[in-house]
Amino acid sequence: MSPRSDFRGEVLTSLSNPVIKRLRSLQQRKYRLQERAFVVEGVRAVEDVLAAGITPYAAYVRSDMDFPFLADIEAPVRYVRADIFDQLTDVTHPQGILVVVPMFEDAPLPALTTNPLVVVLDGIKDPGNMGTLFRSAAGAGVSHLFVSDECVDPYNPKVVRAAMGAHFRVPFSRGSIGDQYSYFCDFPLIALAEAGENALYDSVSWQFASMMVIGSEAFGPSEESRKLANAIVSIPLLNGVESLNAGVAGSLLMFEAARQRRGTL
Repeated sequence: MSPRSDFRGEVLTSLSNPVIKRLRSLQQRKYRLQERAFVVEGVRAVEDVLAAGITPYAAYVRSDMDFPFLADIEAPVRYVRADIFDQLTDVTHPQGILVVVPMFEDAPLPALTTNPLVVVLDGIKDPGNMGTLFRSAAGAGVSHLFVSDECVDPYNPKVVRAAMGAHFRVPFSRGSIGDQYSYFCDFPLIALAEAGENALYDSVSWQFASMMVIGSEAFGPSEESRKLANAIVSIPLLNGVESLNAGVAGSLLMFEAARQRRGTL
């Protein structure tokens, strides 16, 4: 396919183009916050955006590619010369499309009377782990994901890619654990996940209103979380393995909670 233009704009051919410069700036957190926008890239991810009923601010397409669903995007579609497009992403083999979408407003914390499962991400720094936890939270039917201020930005491009559309499937909010103390302390079960000789993660009941804390990969749960907790749970490990990464450990706990809540044994 030869480079083409769309009726909504000509092919963009330079990294110095103001449109491209603004788009590239969204790789940095401070500009995402200024613009209240983030980037979603890849065919499946863009389809998830559209399926969620979200209207992008704009779509950017590699000039030698086209996609049937572009007709469904009610936003400017800009074509970008192939070599320039490939510099807009750190993906080895980009799929040729990305969209800029508005950041979400923080979802309200669910009432305890709804018997929620709230998962608190407490200082998660690795984007891959963060994305995995978002995806598992969506898959396990978590009621709400609370992302502490000490975590990696949930709109970091690597987080968004690893989450594979989960941002559009699970309610989440960001903030300080301390600021929500009065809400969190009312949960019957406030469990920290931590390696060691603790209660097994499948021996506690997650069937009622529960708060699950997944702590920092390097330092574990924060002091604020420890003050709240009324249980510490662990995953039994064999063959000298001392710990699992936060993404794997958190996923196991979430799906155990989901299993119990379905009433299965």
